[in-house]
Formats: sequence, C-alpha cells, structure tokens
Amino acid sequence: MGGSRPSPPTVVMPAPTAPTTYKSVTPLESYQDLGEQLKRIQSETGKIAEQRYQEVGTPAEVGARQAARRQREVAAYLAAVPGGDMYLEQLTGKKGQFEPLKKAVEAELTEAQKEYAEALKKVGEKPTATVAETPSWAKRTVT
Repeated sequence: MGGSRPSPPTVVMPAPTAPTTYKSVTPLESYQDLGEQLKRIQSETGKIAEQRYQEVGTPAEVGARQAARRQREVAAYLAAVPGGDMYLEQLTGKKGQFEPLKKAVEAELTEAQKEYAEALKKVGEKPTATVAETPSWAKRTVT
C-alpha cells in the first residue's frame, strides 16, 4: 500500500520588469471649451435673474416694499394705543398709563420711517450679473 511521495509543486516566477507608467494629457481645447461653457452658464443665469427682477422687482425694491409695510404696521399699532383722558390728565397732573408705550411706539415709527427712506434711496440699484472672462486655467499651456 505504499506509494511514492508526490513531487513538491514547482513555482515559476517571471523575471522582474520595470513598471509601466501612463501619462494622460488633456488638450488645451478641452479647457477652453469648459471656459466657454462657464460663460454661457453665467450669461443664462444673468438672463434668469433679469426675468426675476422684472417679475418681483430688484432686491432693493423688495426691501423698500418690506420697509413700507413695516412702517404701516408700526403706524397702525400706534393708532391702536389708547390716547388717555386729556381732561383727567389736566385735573390730576398725571400722564396717562399708556404714555410710555406710546413713546416707545413713536420711537419705533421714527426708526421705521428712517429705514423706509434709506430703502427708497436704493430702489434704482440693480445687482449686475457676474460674467467672468475666460478663466485662467483655460489659458494655460501644457507643459
């Protein structure tokens, strides 16, 4: 029952070779095309922003409308504050209980009016779309 021993496996190693390196070169035209695409995107974005400004107004106009709304809100609040009884104030020499509230609201109304005046100064301003020139990376040469 015996037999012979099997022979050990033989390992064959190939001779070592130098590693293969690859170099990929992206042509300059690809970068230039990408720069032109960026210009087109910025131009389209500017057109969309201009359309939005025509529909809802510029950011300055929207801010002026909000400031006007705030001014009307404070004025309405001031109108709702009770004025007090003038005859009673003259007799007793005491100011009405709502006087501190009235002064605070009047100060707030003055501030709202200032904000509205500042917003009106900016109404003519329109943000300009940023359209860049050809990016610097699209002008480089391959080295």
